[in-house]
Amino acid sequence: MANKKIRITAGHLKSRYLSFDGNDSLKPTKSYIRETIFNVVNIHKNMTSLDLFSGSGILSAEAISRGIKKSILVENDKKSYKRIKQEFSLLGIDNYEIFGIDALQYLRNNDESKYDLIFLDPPYSSDLLEKCIITLDELSYLSKNTYIYYEQRKKDYNQKLVSIITKTHNVLKDLNIGDVSYTIAKIKEN
Repeated sequence: MANKKIRITAGHLKSRYLSFDGNDSLKPTKSYIRETIFNVVNIHKNMTSLDLFSGSGILSAEAISRGIKKSILVENDKKSYKRIKQEFSLLGIDNYEIFGIDALQYLRNNDESKYDLIFLDPPYSSDLLEKCIITLDELSYLSKNTYIYYEQRKKDYNQKLVSIITKTHNVLKDLNIGDVSYTIAKIKEN
């Protein structure tokens, strides 16, 4: 299986690459979608992100490159977990923690539920996105979170997820590009 590379688009690591295993189940978020995310999300140095289903680690690497204080990554696949650690070490990234466990298990057993930015990009051929958003809502992650980004296959678009998110957040972007649907939301102002 060939290794593939994905480029960081901005910040102090701009134009550096992350390598990842080129398996068919790993689909890193495209650069133009990452540009859109970070044009919408106001990154600052005191923010912490939670990257569920980290895959290649590109969303966290991009956030760290752009100045986020710390990223928490959750990746259950052992190869991807090891690869993220190797790649972050090569890039000199040390302001992160990574957990090699199931995302739902992490959410249920985690003591910290406040994150400024949550990334959700689960495998497309699963019901994990819906389960995670329901869990985030039930365990009050959403009410303590500023921004949330989630991605799904366009043909699997689930309107129920928007109705859950809009209890606490305003949807800023809900777009389709190619076969990918992505949503960015920000917590409602009081």
